[in-house]
Amino acid sequence: MKLINGLGVTLLLGTAVWTGTTLQANAKTLTWHAGTPKSLRKTWYHNGAGDNKAYITYSATKSTGNLLQATNAKATYAKLPGYGLKKLKYQALGHHVYRLSGIQYSPKGSTVQFDGQRLTYQVKVVSRHQLHFYKGYAKYVTKPAFKVVALKQLTR
Repeated sequence: MKLINGLGVTLLLGTAVWTGTTLQANAKTLTWHAGTPKSLRKTWYHNGAGDNKAYITYSATKSTGNLLQATNAKATYAKLPGYGLKKLKYQALGHHVYRLSGIQYSPKGSTVQFDGQRLTYQVKVVSRHQLHFYKGYAKYVTKPAFKVVALKQLTR
């Protein structure tokens, strides 16, 4: 009987140690890191149908994005002033999936609905050239299927 009780205690302790190690490993992967993952730091474009085009640019500490405005030139779009998140931080969730969180800001002269509030969302880096958002416009790529010009070029 003592042998069975001793074996039960050993199994129970072994399971507790294994579970504790697993929980500790998961807690490390869900640590918040300052800034953005390096794989995101570039400009990404949504090649939607018709005039449904958008962009988002990630730097080390913020994101900026907006819709693209159609111009008079064929297949040419202009970047509208961007809004986004500042003071970004992220969690690596595994398999190139990241949870990003930051404080929403607006371009000068305008205000978005959640200005100054924290916003959190998830994104997956599918490849060096493709990004998948889990909400909103889902697919973004690094090379737009159209010409992009600065908004300043249109006002001249």
